[in-house]
Amino acid sequence: MNCEASSPHLNLTNARGFTLLEAIVALVIFSMAAIGIYSWINTNLITLNRLADVAATEQVLNSSVERLKLVDLTQETSGRFNVNGYWVGWRADLIEPWKPGVAARGSLGIYDLGLFTISLSVTKGSRLAASYQYRQVAYKKARENLFEGDN
Repeated sequence: MNCEASSPHLNLTNARGFTLLEAIVALVIFSMAAIGIYSWINTNLITLNRLADVAATEQVLNSSVERLKLVDLTQETSGRFNVNGYWVGWRADLIEPWKPGVAARGSLGIYDLGLFTISLSVTKGSRLAASYQYRQVAYKKARENLFEGDN
């Protein structure tokens, strides 16, 4: 029997596997991909936090507008109140002078109407979260009931 044919020889020139250079290149490619994915996740988290802030601010603005519908603008033209940890400062400026209202039949109504611009500023801590302006009509009773035939 031939011993050389039955015993395997280790030939180092034909060995398969990674060389040090191939391993370094693979690690660099993997690291670049990982950095890209982590920065993408970080950007998405920042965007998600900003969207949460915008949604909370919008809720505060909507709540504030509804609350200011109940304010008698003939008596009170500015103020400040808290909504869910946000401070809302507001100011109402008369932009159209008071005018007599008209009833459905076209006759003089019992109310006078005024048009106001409402300015809101929403702050959280010391940071301005939002500012908003809208117009609102206010009314005040100016006359007693006027019925046809009354003199």
